[in-house]
Amino acid sequence: MAVFRKMNKSLLNVPPVMKYIYWGRLVYCIFAIMPFFSIFYQRNLEFHFYLIFFLQNLTWPHFAYLIANSTKSPKKFEFMINMHFEGFIIGVWAPICLFNPMICLFLFFATISAMMAGASTPLLATRTISLITGSLFGGIIFGFHFSPLIPFSTIIWTGIGILGGTFFTSLLFIRTNNFIVLTRKKLKEQKAKLDNELEEAAAYVKKMLPSPIHEGPIQIDWRFIPSASLGGDAFGYQWIDENSFAIYLLDVSGHGVGAALLSVSVLNALRSQSLPNTNFREPEQVLEALNSTFPSDDNNDMFFTFWYGVYNSRKRSLTYSSAGHPPALLFPNGMSMLKLSSGNSVVGGLPDVSYCQKVQKIDIGASLYIYSDGVYEIEKKDGSMWSFNEYLSLITDLNSDEHSSLDSFYNQTIQISKGEAFEDDYTILKAVFM
Repeated sequence: MAVFRKMNKSLLNVPPVMKYIYWGRLVYCIFAIMPFFSIFYQRNLEFHFYLIFFLQNLTWPHFAYLIANSTKSPKKFEFMINMHFEGFIIGVWAPICLFNPMICLFLFFATISAMMAGASTPLLATRTISLITGSLFGGIIFGFHFSPLIPFSTIIWTGIGILGGTFFTSLLFIRTNNFIVLTRKKLKEQKAKLDNELEEAAAYVKKMLPSPIHEGPIQIDWRFIPSASLGGDAFGYQWIDENSFAIYLLDVSGHGVGAALLSVSVLNALRSQSLPNTNFREPEQVLEALNSTFPSDDNNDMFFTFWYGVYNSRKRSLTYSSAGHPPALLFPNGMSMLKLSSGNSVVGGLPDVSYCQKVQKIDIGASLYIYSDGVYEIEKKDGSMWSFNEYLSLITDLNSDEHSSLDSFYNQTIQISKGEAFEDDYTILKAVFM
């Protein structure tokens, strides 16, 4: 009983659909006890019939609730198992009530109330089968008691008792059905609103991205495909002075509008070069300034990975620094691929972090690929994850084929993946140094 008391106190914290079904069962069981006791009395049944029926009605609402809410899907278990077992145990007592008009009215109004509560035809059919199965079981266990001669007054008051219980149960079930319909409508409206906001946020982020560059000493192309849940990828590139060209890409942890807003804020700070006391030709200073300006404590515990490089066209050198970001891939002419990473921690994760930078010589015609982890952390058709080495192999083949493009790389990735929509933003940028 302590379990039941604890369970009853927790009713305020359960889904309303389960709460209404629980109270509906409880009301019906209370109303059914006296009419059924009257029938037992007419049949001259022994005491154990009264005791079994009383204990069943006392425990069944609690037991059904307890079992349903101990499963992973309480509502599904309720409609698939509990309601059918309930039909079975009601049917167990049907042979004792045979030829009583009251039981006929009960079954009729029970069916009507189930239909009013939104029960589907398969549910009604299977529940009827459960009722019939229970009746056969009850006939075998208790025996069939035929006694059509029942006083009219008994029929009236037992009928009123059963109909009263069915009426209140129906009200609760109808309220449950209305709640479900209303909740589904609200959820659908909220989802549509959220989808619109995510689309607007993705469009805004994409609008801020720079246009590809097809002429000049540095030619850049990119592909940015936002995920369905909107991630936090962003990138940019710009001339700092006549010799220094900055190129960068960031990936904010998490998804949604919050991650997109943080990425836009960082992008604006880099584009406007508004970080205080920062030489934007020095990547390590840029990362340290970003780490101080955008701490995770001020941004809902969000941090971001970052790759930042400055190409000096006069010296043909690339000074770069990365913060928890996948390594950029450099393909010099006639040489094997180089991974450009400085091994620093993420931006915004910890205060007062020192960052280091490295310098790489750049040959004429060299290609540089910068990307987010959404490009290679992809689930394949067989359910396994695409490995980073497989990604490197594919991008190496792409770079060696002069006719290949980022579009062909994306299309091959789609063919490998489980579906057309990725769970994370797909962002890749290619720079060719002329």
